[in-house]
Amino acid sequence: MLSADKLYLITDEKQVGYLTGYRTADGYAVIDHGKNLFFIDSRYYYAVKKQLGAAWQVMLGSYKEAMEYLAAKKETVYVDYDYTTLAFSKALESYGIKTADYSEEMKAAMIYKSETELKYIEKACAIAEKAFKNTLKVLKVGMTELEAATYLESEFKRLGASGTSFETIVGFGAGSAVPHHMTGKTKLKPETVVLMDFGCLYKGYCSDMTRTFYFGSKPPKEFVKAYDSVLRAHEATYDGIYEGIPCADVDKIARDVLTADGYGKLFTHSLGHGVGVNIHEAPALSPRGKGELHNGMVHSIEPGVYINGKFGIRIEDTVCMKDGKAHTFMKVTKKLFKVKVKY
Repeated sequence: MLSADKLYLITDEKQVGYLTGYRTADGYAVIDHGKNLFFIDSRYYYAVKKQLGAAWQVMLGSYKEAMEYLAAKKETVYVDYDYTTLAFSKALESYGIKTADYSEEMKAAMIYKSETELKYIEKACAIAEKAFKNTLKVLKVGMTELEAATYLESEFKRLGASGTSFETIVGFGAGSAVPHHMTGKTKLKPETVVLMDFGCLYKGYCSDMTRTFYFGSKPPKEFVKAYDSVLRAHEATYDGIYEGIPCADVDKIARDVLTADGYGKLFTHSLGHGVGVNIHEAPALSPRGKGELHNGMVHSIEPGVYINGKFGIRIEDTVCMKDGKAHTFMKVTKKLFKVKVKY
């Protein structure tokens, strides 16, 4: 956690939520040598005071009052440079406030999840899976990518999520071959590869999942072969993770499988990323990833193969490192499955 010997200003909505349990972009959290203060204007004062309880002293005021409080301390204020704009930096300077960066401290604190955080992530994953299963039931010829995504997202909220953890990706056919495809108006046709990458928020925590499947009864041999390779890459990675494994080595496990099968150059992104209040946070599982995996960390495993103009395949789970091994939150099969064509 953050040091009790420093003065911090936290403005990022997700970090505020992480520290206080109340996610808002309208207030300013200040940690003054271990003393927790939250500046919020009169519109939200009583709601925030009730939400935060005794752990935080809620101060009536907002930007001006927070700046005046910090300026009066006449000491270095630690802010997260990753979330500090040039305009805000100049505003701090105008109050005579000198700053230093706390971003690495926050990353180090957030990378290890508590039991409560793990329960929230597990629930977010369960909601995402249920919504996905329900969406599969309504897929039909003529439905657009956007319509499928909209239905999925409506199911998130119906099942208890507060929203999406990122913009849902639905790719039909050649659209699946673009890793960050822009979900659009392409209509679903019989005998089509479908890729869906999605996640939802539960109590401020994210889930992240991708499944690729076949809408029809006769998937092409080229697709089946590539899918088998991606699945084996995923399984090899899952089984190969251990306490203390370097993050770059985790990526290498999957990449080696795909390379041996002739798909190495078609795996165009990193293997995974941390998942928490942010959909992308530490650790980074990539060829250049730093650090190691340890118990309490949550991350994705998402190998993929993308053949331009034809199809793409990605299989992604959110997993937790526990007892020296990877444990997936997902229950939906990773094996290739087919969805019956409906009209």
